[in-house]
Amino acid sequence: MLDKFLIGGYTSDNYTPNNQSEGIYVATLDTDEAKIVSIEPYVKLDNPEFFNFDSNKSNHKLVTVLTKNENTGGVGIIDTTQSEGKLIDTKMLVQKGVTPAYEAYDASTNRYFWNELSYTVPSYVYLDAQRRIIFAANYNTNAVHTFKLDNQWHITSQHNYPIEGSGPEVEQDHAHIHFTRLLPDGRLIVCGLGCDKLFVYDVADNGELTLVTDFDTKPGFGPRQIAIAQKSNYIYVLGEVASRVAVAEYDHDTGRITWLNDYSNIPEGYVGHNGSAAIRLSADERFLYVSNRGHNSLTVYQILDNGLQLEKIQQIKTEGVFPRDFSLSKDNHYLLCANQNSNELILYHRDLQSGYLSVAQRHIKHDACVRVLEATDFLA
Repeated sequence: MLDKFLIGGYTSDNYTPNNQSEGIYVATLDTDEAKIVSIEPYVKLDNPEFFNFDSNKSNHKLVTVLTKNENTGGVGIIDTTQSEGKLIDTKMLVQKGVTPAYEAYDASTNRYFWNELSYTVPSYVYLDAQRRIIFAANYNTNAVHTFKLDNQWHITSQHNYPIEGSGPEVEQDHAHIHFTRLLPDGRLIVCGLGCDKLFVYDVADNGELTLVTDFDTKPGFGPRQIAIAQKSNYIYVLGEVASRVAVAEYDHDTGRITWLNDYSNIPEGYVGHNGSAAIRLSADERFLYVSNRGHNSLTVYQILDNGLQLEKIQQIKTEGVFPRDFSLSKDNHYLLCANQNSNELILYHRDLQSGYLSVAQRHIKHDACVRVLEATDFLA
């Protein structure tokens, strides 16, 4: 069987020298041969470091972040019904309210640096195809953006929701909004990485948001992403700054969040820098996977007590530098992970019963890869 992944990331040399990436690509996994057999260009874009499609994959529309002429950032809509993706519309973000600089960490050189920003671009985007709304989390402007689409998938209006706050750690000088995604009940959940908060909003059909819940995580947790269970009321909150993952319960009636337990994503005694990056649930919701930038590993948890508890069962190296995003194959037998700073992917075989990973293919060349998204049915 052939499985398809969309992969994208940076096209500039700012993050990896001599970067040859030109946009979004399609990586093909041959499950019989247990290897990636091709990586082909799909659509040329400047810095498509994150993209998403609606859970209803039949609309064949992809929403992505992008830049323009290396001086403006925004979002775009791609039509994937053609052999090569076609950009339908873009919306660049104005510079008002941009945080001009912040302290960042470069794991490849093991140093902190002052990150000067010439433009801003969202860190995370999500598409609600039914209501035709794009949701974007903007790390640099500390805001949530919503974009309303018309019947031709063109952007007609925009709403901005700035968020204030900070946390105790060096990466938390501002609110740094990093994640926006719909919950099963249609509300929007948002991660404030810098302000140690989770937000839940009601969403109007025109894209306007109304705050329902403002929840404080533990200080210094730094919530970055959330894996949302479909078979229970639990959500799994990834803390980038604390390198931990939390189990929380979401009440669909009230929109309230209850913090239950949290666990370390890195081994006891590890003293190097680490920032946990991505989190995914297996299709059967029995296992949870987390990537660690710095420790350069994936952590595997078994989910116990119908979702209430986690047990760490494996820590496996990614054999590269700065593993950022990863995705499970359609049949869940494989996991493809991107090592951003060493310009390569790694493919793991995944045991369906135990959840354990083992290396299937090493050192798959691809520059500055940030986003990995399984898309077999979406591209069909």
